[in-house]
Amino acid sequence: MIAAPMRTRLTVLYAVTLLVALSITGVVVLWQQERIGLRRVDRELDMLATTLANSLREELRESHNPARAAGEVRAIVATGNHSIAIVDRHGTVLAARGNGIQLQSADTTGSPDVQTVTTPSGAWRVRRRLEGDGEAAIALFVATPLSDVQRERREAREAMVIGIPIVFVLATGGGLYLSSISVRPVATALEAQRRFTADAAHELRTPVSVIRAAADVTLTRDHRDEAEYRESLGIIAGQARGLGRLVDSMLVLARADAGAYPLRPVNLYLDELVLECRRALAALALERGVAVSAEDFAETPFRGDEDLLRQLVLNILQNAVQHTPRGGCVQLKLRTSDDRIVRFRVSNTGEGIPAADQSRIFDRFVRLDTSRASDGAGLGLPIARWIARMHGGDVLLECSDAVQTTFCVSLPTAELS
Repeated sequence: MIAAPMRTRLTVLYAVTLLVALSITGVVVLWQQERIGLRRVDRELDMLATTLANSLREELRESHNPARAAGEVRAIVATGNHSIAIVDRHGTVLAARGNGIQLQSADTTGSPDVQTVTTPSGAWRVRRRLEGDGEAAIALFVATPLSDVQRERREAREAMVIGIPIVFVLATGGGLYLSSISVRPVATALEAQRRFTADAAHELRTPVSVIRAAADVTLTRDHRDEAEYRESLGIIAGQARGLGRLVDSMLVLARADAGAYPLRPVNLYLDELVLECRRALAALALERGVAVSAEDFAETPFRGDEDLLRQLVLNILQNAVQHTPRGGCVQLKLRTSDDRIVRFRVSNTGEGIPAADQSRIFDRFVRLDTSRASDGAGLGLPIARWIARMHGGDVLLECSDAVQTTFCVSLPTAELS
């Protein structure tokens, strides 16, 4: 629902940007091609004009008759498909070769120039060069048709008319495909954030409602004895503690999602940390009639964030104790394998997790046993897995059947510093 509009907007934006870019590129290429073609023609005309000027000077040294000298130059200089005209200062054509340009008049004063002239036979490029000054000034005109330049420009324009739509269609299709790939994780993250917000609001609503109800009931009567006040305050205090734990867990996950929870690694012993967590949960286990046993742990040096690792172990142990029936037991194992992986296993007796729900247990706010809704908000296992992955490891449900459930925490060891 979120991905489709976003993908459409990105594709439209990409297509419009691409079309504008291709159009601008096409215009620039055509303009640049014409400039390059005109520069090539100008170089040819300049070379021919220089040859004519050199030949004319040689002929004028031998004969002081400009008309005769111009005729000799016209005869000896090869012009190819270029047109030439030699004109005196009065506009009289002394000699000319080629056709396609009709010189109505010629101004033999001023600086040489190059221009494009439109004639009935098409566009021509004309180069004018002045030789001499005063009464002896002579203008040399050389010209060539621009048919080749125009043909090249026309062929390039036709190629772009065909090529740009093809490139546009292919690029738009590729953009649509890439946008669908790139938007999918964003859409998934947005959906997860929306679900997290909705679940968090639901979880927060219950303790807030209980606190408000307890306070309202207590305040409805003018006089209550101490026992009634203590009972109401006890309810409020219990809900407030649960609310505080929920907010703390949500804060941890929010900072984890934002990548703003840096590790503070220290050297420690995992075996001591696990036994410390076991002692911390002894009162809860005794209250629920659950025995927690641990084999003799070998000394297990480790480097990691002590506070986060303690929270990981506590979350796994508390989850096991809470889901063990009265009279059951929880067993702890801690071993380091030959591949330098520390594996901490927590097994508890009792009914296992249904196969259909085993893939959901690490999702946030998932509580499979609704009868234990007051025991937590369903954030313990997600936080434990995040902590393990922050240390390069993971938390997995190793097995679960009608007799026993086992979680395994795998943590790669690092060199102590």
